[in-house]
Amino acid sequence: MTGLNFYKDMFSSIPCRVVMLYSRSFEPYEGWYRRVYNQAKALVDVGYSVTLLAWDRSRRSAEREVLDGIQIKRFQIPAGVNQGPKNGWNHLKFHRALVSYLMRYEFDVVHCFNFDTMPVGLLAAKWQGKKAVLDLCEPDYYRGFWPSRYNWLLHGVDWLEKILAKRFDHLFVHNTYQIKKFYSYGISRMTQVGSYPNQSMLAQNLDRPRSDTVVIGRLGTAYANNGFEELVVAFQKLLDRRSKEKHGQKYKLRLAGNVFDTYRPTFNSLIEPIGKSVEVTGTYDIGELPQLYREIDISILLYGKHSFANVTPTKLFESMACGVPVVANSIGDVAQIVTEGNCGVIVDPEDPESICNGIEKLVSNTELRRTMAANALKLARKKYTWEVVRDDFLSAYGGL
Repeated sequence: MTGLNFYKDMFSSIPCRVVMLYSRSFEPYEGWYRRVYNQAKALVDVGYSVTLLAWDRSRRSAEREVLDGIQIKRFQIPAGVNQGPKNGWNHLKFHRALVSYLMRYEFDVVHCFNFDTMPVGLLAAKWQGKKAVLDLCEPDYYRGFWPSRYNWLLHGVDWLEKILAKRFDHLFVHNTYQIKKFYSYGISRMTQVGSYPNQSMLAQNLDRPRSDTVVIGRLGTAYANNGFEELVVAFQKLLDRRSKEKHGQKYKLRLAGNVFDTYRPTFNSLIEPIGKSVEVTGTYDIGELPQLYREIDISILLYGKHSFANVTPTKLFESMACGVPVVANSIGDVAQIVTEGNCGVIVDPEDPESICNGIEKLVSNTELRRTMAANALKLARKKYTWEVVRDDFLSAYGGL
């Protein structure tokens, strides 16, 4: 690693004003927050001026804020979450607010996060003869979340992404699926910057609190069709199977994260039969993650094959950094990483029996869990922290 001083010297004579466009409110409780924050902070640290334009859909955050040198402007435009085209009018309002800002203030680089901001950001940059950067945290955007009647619109999104991506000066992508996709479009100006945790999250040791209970943890938002129903069924199977075999061990399913209001009745009905063996801890922010992972023995990563087919979830890297073996399904780069590191078990997310078998493989073998925990931490330290890829990120900006 060359360190930040190298880049400070490189950029010291290049005054550069970066405007980042982000279609969320930029708060610690959001999954993408760390990636956006780390990139903005890295640029500030080497002398860039960074302004982040965010969309505060819930209108509960400060309209203006300065965070570690990052200038934050939030557009407080109410909108729902995961409502697809129903949010179309609100998206237009957000785009209009972005255009109004970009036309009134000077900038050198527009940094667009995901498809939500790429058309308006690219237009503003080209109109003023400035540089445009595209940052794709999400491989497939809305696919799998919108009703099938909107498939024609998704095809339009794919087409527009292909056309517009070629016009950006550089792309930052999340995983190898995206690299292959954009290479097929004839785009080579790419840098892979995954949504990795900071080195400060790396476990200092792999000791777990002494207990006769194996804690199986699932961190993340609960909503329909993302593996939650199958997990609950699999956990019930595990309890039934282990009780019949009269093992002295106890098992607990810990659920941490927000539950969508529309899913709450289903969520409650699912966990009611196993209520004594389930602990629900609710929402959390990123500062709580190390402790949450320290308190679980196995991390569950189950995602719909269709909605998340090409996603490599941030929670995989968090689990590895905290030295927690995973039970996961094969989406994105997950199977490749887990197999390479021997740090978990791959299962079929639509088959509770497969999930149960995967969990049981780990709960029944303490030494295997310890080995996989050590393997996970070792691989995370070597390849999957923000500090490992920070220089690549800054080098790409230097290339602009």
